[in-house]
Amino acid sequence: MTERRPGPLEGYVVVDLSRMLPGAVLARQLLDLGARLIKIEEPGTGDPMRQVPPQVGGVGVGFTAFLRGAESVVIDLRSAEGVENLRRLAGRADVLVESFRPGTLDGWGLGWDDLSPANRGLVWCSLSSFGCAPALRDRVAHDLNLSAMAGVLDLVGGRVPRLQLADVTSGLLAASSILAALVARGRDGEGRWLEQPLAAGPLPFLTWNRLEMAIGGDGVLDTLLGGNCPCYRIYRCGDGAHLSLAALEPKFWAAFVELIGAEELQGAAFALGEDGARTSSAVEKALAANSRDHWVAEAEKRSLPVGPVHGLDEAMADPAFAVAGLTETTPLPGGTAADGVGPWNVGLGKTPDRPAPLLGEHTAAILAEFGMRD
Repeated sequence: MTERRPGPLEGYVVVDLSRMLPGAVLARQLLDLGARLIKIEEPGTGDPMRQVPPQVGGVGVGFTAFLRGAESVVIDLRSAEGVENLRRLAGRADVLVESFRPGTLDGWGLGWDDLSPANRGLVWCSLSSFGCAPALRDRVAHDLNLSAMAGVLDLVGGRVPRLQLADVTSGLLAASSILAALVARGRDGEGRWLEQPLAAGPLPFLTWNRLEMAIGGDGVLDTLLGGNCPCYRIYRCGDGAHLSLAALEPKFWAAFVELIGAEELQGAAFALGEDGARTSSAVEKALAANSRDHWVAEAEKRSLPVGPVHGLDEAMADPAFAVAGLTETTPLPGGTAADGVGPWNVGLGKTPDRPAPLLGEHTAAILAEFGMRD
């Protein structure tokens, strides 16, 4: 394996005023790609993610993992000196990220129109619930609200999802927009103002459902991806463990039913209703002849889209994640560690070795570096 080169964002400076998970996911991406991320935090409490449980050593593990390698500067943006300090930081930054309610920074004299004239190449990314349209500026929503509004909760039976879809996806979408804006800046020298509504986060997950509804389906019960087609669902094996089957292509379904000795099901991959139920029952009856691990191993020999259904505690132990380079260990306070937190850009990304910063840990050093008073 060749030695990793410096990240593609090496030398880029990001000033991050955001809070909570969307900005943290974005920060993790930019840090892993080599950027220097200066996190601006308010006096006393800092980013609320520091207080969000679970905590280790009095700090939320989310902050500890996502902000690994960042630098923390405490600035009171409500003070004249704080405003001037941020102006100077923004004047030398490549990227500025913020998640204030739209209009807040403008009221402090720190909006796009205030700061961009002094830095023609500044890429500015605003994370807000619904964007900056005047009619929506005062609407505030978190991940659960946005997932509920988009229809995600309907798809999961009205339960609270155990995943934060809107926050995570919005952070990833924002990262891709920032990278595109930096590429464009390389051509014309101009920065960009980017708007990333968190409400967009759940929408990519719902595309297939909405397409189905557009042609007369209900988007929930009849969807191809809803587990109603025999070729795309979860099956119980002979040892009581489960496997996932995603044989959408005809060649994969044909090879799978041949593997389990049920060639008579060749034409029933997308059967629905009673025919689909009979087909699925026949598949499960065939799988009962052996264990999950047996079927998964046999499927791997034939390069079939079949995988084990892991519990969260065993997922990262699957050697596939390690071989793909996705199990890098992130140390946490107290001697514990977490796998799979980053980097996600395999080959380009590398999580910094430095731990997440203490609140204000780098204030004096960075203000001095940028010619400001602490």
